[in-house]
Amino acid sequence: MLEQGESIESTIYKKQVIAVTMATSRQGVGVVRELSKTNKYIIRAVTRNIKSAKAQDLEGLNNVELIKGDLLDSESLRRAFDGVDIIFGNTTPTKGWKPFRGSIVRSYELEQGFNLINQVKYAHQKGNLKHFIFSSISKAKDPLKNDPAPGHFTSKWDIEEYIEKKDLKKITTVLRPVSYFENFENKLPGFTISKEIFPGIVGKNFKWQTIAVDDIGKWVRGVLSKPEKYKNQSINIAGEELTGIEMALTLESLISLEGFKTNYVMIPRLAIKLLEYDIGVMADWIERSGYGADMKKLKAIQKELNIVPTSLKEWLDARLEKGNNTKSNWLRQWKDSQWKLQWDK
Repeated sequence: MLEQGESIESTIYKKQVIAVTMATSRQGVGVVRELSKTNKYIIRAVTRNIKSAKAQDLEGLNNVELIKGDLLDSESLRRAFDGVDIIFGNTTPTKGWKPFRGSIVRSYELEQGFNLINQVKYAHQKGNLKHFIFSSISKAKDPLKNDPAPGHFTSKWDIEEYIEKKDLKKITTVLRPVSYFENFENKLPGFTISKEIFPGIVGKNFKWQTIAVDDIGKWVRGVLSKPEKYKNQSINIAGEELTGIEMALTLESLISLEGFKTNYVMIPRLAIKLLEYDIGVMADWIERSGYGADMKKLKAIQKELNIVPTSLKEWLDARLEKGNNTKSNWLRQWKDSQWKLQWDK
């Protein structure tokens, strides 16, 4: 919702309008919430179902309006982008799980991405669009060891190339996040996070770059504070760089008074590839090359853009407090949930 006493018509002349695609996705929600807090933008939350509970929650925020739009429907995007100053675009490879395929479909994401970029180009040609922010995925730490890369990485990188082909790089900032903290809320039997287990998909001694999904919203807000400097830029973004053992010790430190020892447990690679083959390829890729965020350089950029990254300890502690304010209930809730392998990054 808008601020009390304001309307879209009365504020549009003093606030820039930003369209956020896939607004009810994990990234989208974080971006909409972060920008709403600034009170600097009119936010068009673009979603396929404007009547969903998540959409209605967003509409209750300041300066937010819901717009029906689908990345596979070019005309709906054109309407959603009409007259906007800024667009935040993200895409997904997830298309429902099937045996021997999993839920990740590269072609599905590419279709979304090409539709998105075509409509960004159209909006720019009309003269109003000034800034496009695209959420991709971190490039490799060691480019010589990049191949084979997971399909849901190459699809995003191919969309980046399409941005360049459409001559949009000069107005584009590409943010490339690493794996989400949220993926540790995996529900695979025997490998579910608990007092004794911190699950992961790579070996216990590998440094693994991760980020809280809500921090993507912080990066969008930060980049928009200095748009001319960060247009035509691509940034690998991360919040932490820890081994599996260090992650387990982080959780253990939060429940130390209960006397438990938390062990890092790697989900067997074969099991991952049977459930979600592309996630198995991603695990191989992380161990072989790794995400390429420059943690030292990021600290300087974060300071400049007033971004305070969420640490794994802070993220875990917030989840512990959320579970009916008791750590044991939160961990039990994880353990009782149905299994799900959700490492999408």
